[in-house]
Amino acid sequence: MAIQFKQTAIAIGVALAAFSNVASADAMIGSGGYNTLHTMEMMKMIDFNGDHMVTKNEFTNYYGAIFGALDTDNDGTVDATEWEGTKGSNKISIATGGYSRQLRTLKMMDAMDADKDHKITKDEFIKFHEAIFNAMSKGGTEVDGKGWLAKNTGN
Repeated sequence: MAIQFKQTAIAIGVALAAFSNVASADAMIGSGGYNTLHTMEMMKMIDFNGDHMVTKNEFTNYYGAIFGALDTDNDGTVDATEWEGTKGSNKISIATGGYSRQLRTLKMMDAMDADKDHKITKDEFIKFHEAIFNAMSKGGTEVDGKGWLAKNTGN
């Protein structure tokens, strides 16, 4: 179990290294909210057509919608004020509470800010999440429920 978890963590780290720094991988793997990404509840939110498979297209569309929810001024970027939200209104309605809380930390914003300009573009946001998908799908085009949960539980 521990070996498979370690292998998953390494795979995610390698995927992230392609476009970001090592801190991004550490932040994602070690954060509670990103571990909750791998629950069946989150999979069902992403699985738009309900076929118990998450395609790369569904995954990317979902995270595009999350980005849209964060970009409250609709300027194509998310700054720290938008990222953190206001107290009491920082839960993203189309995500789980654990994911919303962890995502909206400045640590996660920094992990996604590939060019370090203190703003997240949709491209930076999507690329960060695509690296997660690629690690989960082992480079494939979809993830089923068993594969989804295996990444969380180490099975």
